Amino acid sequence: MNYTKNYRLPQWVKEDRIMMDDFNAAMSSMESGMTRTDSKADSAISTANAAKQTANAAANAKPYAVGHYTGTGEDQEISVGFRPSFLIISGMGDTELPNSDSAWTFYFGLTAGNAVPRRIGFTDRGFIVYQQRADVLRPDYSVNGKVYDYIAFK
Repeated sequence: MNYTKNYRLPQWVKEDRIMMDDFNAAMSSMESGMTRTDSKADSAISTANAAKQTANAAANAKPYAVGHYTGTGEDQEISVGFRPSFLIISGMGDTELPNSDSAWTFYFGLTAGNAVPRRIGFTDRGFIVYQQRADVLRPDYSVNGKVYDYIAFK
């Protein structure tokens, strides 16, 4: 009997008597080869899926975070997942006079971490809005029950 070069599978010729042991050995060898191939394919698929997830996460990563919080009247930390380099906060009220002081200047602010330091502080994970103090009345980013929108830039 002859055998294949790579997997040593039997190659019968007309005169050979087919034996059960030869047949079973051939099937076992094929099973073993297919299992190794499936395992390698599964590993390759798993690696490809991990690479795809990493690429998708990078594509969806934004250089900013947008959100809102409701003031508590106390110091309050807002987590955005990174230390902001610049922050815009708006607690503007619903009004027909958008330029009135009470509509926006009391509750609106921009900072790179240097302006309004007694009102807003940056942390490694976001920012803190400080409660209103007697020496700093406005702007106020902590009014109890007031909703504030923000955009924090990385």
